This record gives sequence, structure tokens and C-alpha cells, in this order.
Amino acid sequence: MLEFFDADEKVGYASIYENHITFNKELLKYFSDCYRVRVGIDKEEEKAFIFLMDKDYALSGEVSESSLLKISLSKSYARISSRSLVDYVAKSFNLKIKSDGAIKLKAIFDEKKKAIVIFMGGEA
Repeated sequence: MLEFFDADEKVGYASIYENHITFNKELLKYFSDCYRVRVGIDKEEEKAFIFLMDKDYALSGEVSESSLLKISLSKSYARISSRSLVDYVAKSFNLKIKSDGAIKLKAIFDEKKKAIVIFMGGEA
């Protein structure tokens, strides 16, 4: 199949550090109405899902408050700061995260699931 280069097509990345997960500017636009996130993993598909929740849904009581994580936003990135989350993801996918570096992984927004999908199968 023939594919064409598109200079406007940017790639989303998630960088997993020892204490947080950071999403690059390309993914930032999807967090505009986000109040909290919920993280799910699929070990078989080697994917992590970051479900974005607005304030009304997050506070509705439909989702356990203990599974909701805060998201920090800046002009150039979005970040989930949680050492326990990073430990859980690292253990689930057998990742070795060094204290002085990060693992950079490709990530996309899944419109159907309304979630950021991180491809855990290998570094970008």
C-alpha cells in the first residue's frame, strides 16, 4: 500500500520516568477538558489506556475515587505524577526505568474509547 508523507502529522509520545508519566505537546490538546484520569492496562495487547474524565463524570460517583489520578497541565505537556502508578505499569510490562532517564513510547488518542493509548511493546 502506498503511503504519503504529511509534514503536519505529528507523533504523540508518552515518556515514563521514575515518578511520573509525561505526554508530549501533540497529545496535550486531548486533555483540555480533563479533570482526572483513570489508567487501565491490557497485557496481551501490550497497551496502557489513559481514560480522560471531565469534572462532572469524575465526581459523579460512578468511578471509585481511589482509581482517579490528578493530571498536571502546562503549555507543552501533560503529566500524571504517581510513583505507585509507574511501579504498577513497570511491573505489568516488565519495564526497567532508570532513575536518571525515561522510556519514550508512542501514544495515540483513541476517539472511540476516549483514551490515550500507550504502545508498551517497545521504545519509540
